[in-house]
Amino acid sequence: MLAQSVTNAFEGGLARLDHIVIAVYLASMMTMGVLIARQQKSTDDFFVGGRNLPAWAVGISMLASLLSTITYLGMPGEMFRTGVAFLTRQLGVPLVLIVIWFLWIPFFMRLRLTSAYEYLERRFDYPTRALAAVFCLLLLFGWIAVVVLTASRAMVEISQLDLPWFFGTNHVDEALAMFHPDADMHALIISIGLFSVLYTTLGGIRAVVWTDVIQFVILIGGALFTMCFIAATTGSGIGEWMAASNEYEFRESVEWYSFDIGNRSTVMFISIGMFFWFVCTHGANQVALQRYFSVKNIWAARKTYLVSAIASFGLGIILAGVGISLMYFLTTHDMPAKEEIYSTVQKTRYAGQDKLFPQFIRLYLPDGMRGLVVAALFAAAMSTIDSGANSASTILTVDFFRHRRGVDGDKSQELRFARQLTASMGLIVVAATMFLYHISKGTDIISLCQKGFNCFLGPLGAVFVLGMFSPYATGRCVIPAMLVGEAVGIATSYSSEFFDRDFSTHLVVPTAWLATIVACHAFALLPMAGRPTEEQKLWMWNPVVSGRNPSTASE
Repeated sequence: MLAQSVTNAFEGGLARLDHIVIAVYLASMMTMGVLIARQQKSTDDFFVGGRNLPAWAVGISMLASLLSTITYLGMPGEMFRTGVAFLTRQLGVPLVLIVIWFLWIPFFMRLRLTSAYEYLERRFDYPTRALAAVFCLLLLFGWIAVVVLTASRAMVEISQLDLPWFFGTNHVDEALAMFHPDADMHALIISIGLFSVLYTTLGGIRAVVWTDVIQFVILIGGALFTMCFIAATTGSGIGEWMAASNEYEFRESVEWYSFDIGNRSTVMFISIGMFFWFVCTHGANQVALQRYFSVKNIWAARKTYLVSAIASFGLGIILAGVGISLMYFLTTHDMPAKEEIYSTVQKTRYAGQDKLFPQFIRLYLPDGMRGLVVAALFAAAMSTIDSGANSASTILTVDFFRHRRGVDGDKSQELRFARQLTASMGLIVVAATMFLYHISKGTDIISLCQKGFNCFLGPLGAVFVLGMFSPYATGRCVIPAMLVGEAVGIATSYSSEFFDRDFSTHLVVPTAWLATIVACHAFALLPMAGRPTEEQKLWMWNPVVSGRNPSTASE
């Protein structure tokens, strides 16, 4: 079976059985979107599922949405760089749990929001709300583009579609010849982007949540099968894999601490970076907060996060297992990425790492199971795209369209508008991914994350912290502070291009966050900044959570 699988992979990528498995998966997702669409009556159903979705399902959906192909393909590759020490990024999880459980969830659940940025108008003013909404839209589109790109790269490596024949192989018009090297990528980017947005347009957040649950199961199944297959094929186990990881001669050593800001392999920087990423994401990103808004109360929201955190930890362990099993497999089998990895070991990151998992799928998995893992890659990408598209549509509808028309507008018209917006996201996603693909060839997954979207997260997280805890913050000082923080985020993300100096990718979010906080308090010293009114101060953390703000919902 192994020999036949390898033969099929070299000859055409995917076998007939693989195509059947993928087709069944895609048809199931579309059917679910159609069935759920029949139950929708308003944008409240479309955006927050009537605020009564099961907490466990929403927690799984949150994880599936936030991790996607970036983690599914990036983590096994990262194991080649740092080995098992890569799991030290989990050390900050207890602190993250404290912040989200005791600070963020009680606060946001009492506000009864649809878009998180409604809060910023109450605490500051509408320009602050609009700017934060724009930052989140840029983050979402960059995030989705990176996810679609990583999924398309992997599936091109696996499927070997060879689509340049579409343009003609014997007599090629010069105007079309330029498309030949990229035909497979273009076709997959279009397919993944448009299909994912299609069923999201139909079913809204309810379709997103339930399809994410199915997609998470497929993700876990694909990863577990990969490890089982390697164990059975090589007659090895976790002990041999760990030994191979420790003996891997090109692995980067991981230090507990270092004050070299260009070193991205220290436990200290990894822990700080992951802490700020999770705290800012769960406290400012519409994708995460919209999940909390779709459950009925504070306890359900806490259960949502707990399920997401436990599932995230489990998936991280499983993907780390995939990484060290692939590392062991590489020592006993030849793969095209092997030479690329060995020839570029001097680099901090190298694209060959990210190719290894897809190449293993194409060359060694049996027919049918190869299709299942490809479906898992589809699932990882689609769980992000559907969530991002739905959240972007929520922001555009609630923060801009509804703000202009008022909350008492025609609900059926607003639902139609929301669906039209979501559908249009498909075209934006495809265009953004095409652009990113052509300017980032040769860039690895982890670096793409910082340059594509994480540079917006620090200022976005900081503005909510300022609103909740700073008695000096006003709209007049928050807006320029966000712009300063964003300038820092871009400068650190592109430090090698701007300053010819590396800056740890783990420090981009915390540095931009800190710059925004410091800049805001510096601007607050100026007379033009003013001071918050007593009404605005009622929207800070303590008045909201203690119930002293009469406008907030009580539990």
